[in-house]
Amino acid sequence: MTQYQETTKENWIRTIIYVAVSVTVIIIGAIFLLPAYWYIWLILVVGSLFLLVIWHAKNFAYRCLKCGHEFEISTFTDFISPHGQSKSGGWKYLKCPKCHERSRATVIKKIKK
Repeated sequence: MTQYQETTKENWIRTIIYVAVSVTVIIIGAIFLLPAYWYIWLILVVGSLFLLVIWHAKNFAYRCLKCGHEFEISTFTDFISPHGQSKSGGWKYLKCPKCHERSRATVIKKIKK
């Protein structure tokens, strides 16, 4: 059984670093690959996003604001679901598998044992 904990400042810093590296690779790729090799740059963009979403789905889960149920989602759901940031932390608009209500589920960290 997977356990969860609240996200920490370290988790947010690591996420920001991974996003910054992805954006940097995409920008540098654009400088050298556009417009002559736009299809290679497009593969680079899609690949970077795909790797980032896989990492996020593997390391984070969600807590329903309505019932408190903690649950994980698929990589596909992680990719297509609306998300954002609030004063209380990150959220993703999801349907809880326990209470079946849609709400802004809060992001929590998976603890690896």
